[in-house]
Amino acid sequence: MIADAEALFNWKQRAARQPQGRTVLDLEADSLHRHREKLCLIQYADADGVTIIDPLAIEDMTLFTLWLQDADVWMHGADYDMSLLQGAFGVLPHMILDTQIAARLVGFRQFGLAALVEHFYGIVLSKKNQKADWGRRPIPPAMQEYAQGDVKYMLEMADKLVAELNRLGRYDWFLQSCAHNLQHGYERFNAASQDPWRIKGCGKFTPRGLAALRELWLWRDREAAEMDRPSFMVCSNNDLLRWSLALQEFRTVSPLHSFHNHRAARFRKVIDRFQLMDEEDYPIQPPRERHEQDPHFDSRLAHWSAIRDARAQELNLENSLIASRSQLESIANHETTGLARLMPWQRKLLVG
Repeated sequence: MIADAEALFNWKQRAARQPQGRTVLDLEADSLHRHREKLCLIQYADADGVTIIDPLAIEDMTLFTLWLQDADVWMHGADYDMSLLQGAFGVLPHMILDTQIAARLVGFRQFGLAALVEHFYGIVLSKKNQKADWGRRPIPPAMQEYAQGDVKYMLEMADKLVAELNRLGRYDWFLQSCAHNLQHGYERFNAASQDPWRIKGCGKFTPRGLAALRELWLWRDREAAEMDRPSFMVCSNNDLLRWSLALQEFRTVSPLHSFHNHRAARFRKVIDRFQLMDEEDYPIQPPRERHEQDPHFDSRLAHWSAIRDARAQELNLENSLIASRSQLESIANHETTGLARLMPWQRKLLVG
């Protein structure tokens, strides 16, 4: 356990000696236990073994971030971890080689870390501490053991996946996909930072519905902050969407039965304030790509879907890896522009 500056310096020297692409990272946070999640633990592995870094105990993590920005590291299902790193340090690794992406490109349908470890090693990883409070100190031995298990098999497993990618001629697909995912991680974090209240499901809301959603999201955030608990413990995103849609349609809304009297009163006050809002203060939807009324759009979409599905079956891949529904719609709407948005390996599979 690295918990002071001297130990972090010694670790940095060790990490700097490792070849690119021969280190592993995993992260643990307290998102299920606190209002503002924080990065609580960094699990690191290389050929010499596993080390756990405690960022809550080390005041200055600059040595880690300097190493991170130059490193090509292996991670698994790194989307959430990318947001944690950016939130905590404002940086990401030079490259994230994702074993989940590798597994999917090989053809695995069960590509969670536990499923892969069981497939390759016959070992069943414990899920006992999956939802533990990683902000507690000291960290119990059982939680430390769990944390090590998330990275101890990764490097050897990555070698097995890379060997299979090379055998199938898909390693370049993997590198393109990792680079694309890293760039998407930057974009996703920046978008979420600008308007965090724009949750999934509000894409077709009118400005009035968006205004209601924004006010209700901010109310929920204040409630969660007051008790220092995750926002979902106040109410769910589905609750926010349901209330906002009702207000958009000028229907009445009521607080949940589980709300205590003070919370229910604050809820009603927010609704009253929303009802008095001027329309000029409503937020607007960002412009979306619209499909022109085209009688041949559906037939073109069916054409490209058939090509994708045939290639997926031939290669034993999930069809969405080759192109998602939205990507196919973009191609059907404007072929040149839509194809240009794909990664080169995806485009080659579709057009040859």
